[in-house]
Amino acid sequence: MKNQAILSQLKPIFRFPVQDAEARNRFLTGCALMVGGFIVPVLPALFAYGYALRILRSAAEGKSPSMPAWEDWTSLLSLGLRGMVVGLVFTLPAMAVFLFGLAAYMGSFVLIPFIESAEGSVSDPFFLLFLLGMASLFFAMAFGSLLLLLGAVPLPASLAHFVVRDRFGAAFRAREWWPILSANRLGYFMAFVIVAGIFAIGYYAFFVLYSTLVLLCLAFLVMPPIMFYSMLVGSALFGEIYREGHAALEQPARPAAPRAGARSPRKRTTRPAG
Repeated sequence: MKNQAILSQLKPIFRFPVQDAEARNRFLTGCALMVGGFIVPVLPALFAYGYALRILRSAAEGKSPSMPAWEDWTSLLSLGLRGMVVGLVFTLPAMAVFLFGLAAYMGSFVLIPFIESAEGSVSDPFFLLFLLGMASLFFAMAFGSLLLLLGAVPLPASLAHFVVRDRFGAAFRAREWWPILSANRLGYFMAFVIVAGIFAIGYYAFFVLYSTLVLLCLAFLVMPPIMFYSMLVGSALFGEIYREGHAALEQPARPAAPRAGARSPRKRTTRPAG
């Protein structure tokens, strides 16, 4: 999809999850699975994630975005599980840094009762250890956020390559999918901005509801539809961008146009001898 064509196709991409009664019923099924993920850890959400990856595959194959029927649940579970593992691999360094910072902070926090000595003065070694734990937490938050961003940027291209090839190892063949990402970098960036904007709106709505005593119970009912909707829209967007990036790589390179005012080379003629 060329960059200009992205803007013209945003409206159907935004509407397809709820474009008709059948689509809305299937959307509600996904929302129910997302809510189930808060009750039974991970498993119900894997079906919803696999459903979104199925839409990603359809968009990458050039099909119009739509809400397919909820069928072949075993395939949905397998697709969602493999996609989750791919996401964990890309975000594992960031998660490790976050856990290290949290462990350092909690470890120093445990030593708070020992900060004050028997004479009532502050014990310097323990106090310095506590400050080191605080510094480790702040550093881990900053460095971990950077690693999380670096891992999230190539993740949609990796997932698209994985679902199109239907091979788990294809997600980690950066030499294959990185040129596809580079072929449509602006469109890829725009898709990130759109998905992040949808999620930010949902988070703001959750925060507003959560901060009110009367609407507090509704706050936890807002996030699952927003999360599932952003998954669907993001899958359709990144699938289209992957398809167009792949098509751009297959187009033959055009010869460079001659510069204005450039003279065409003259043919040299030889005169006959004598």
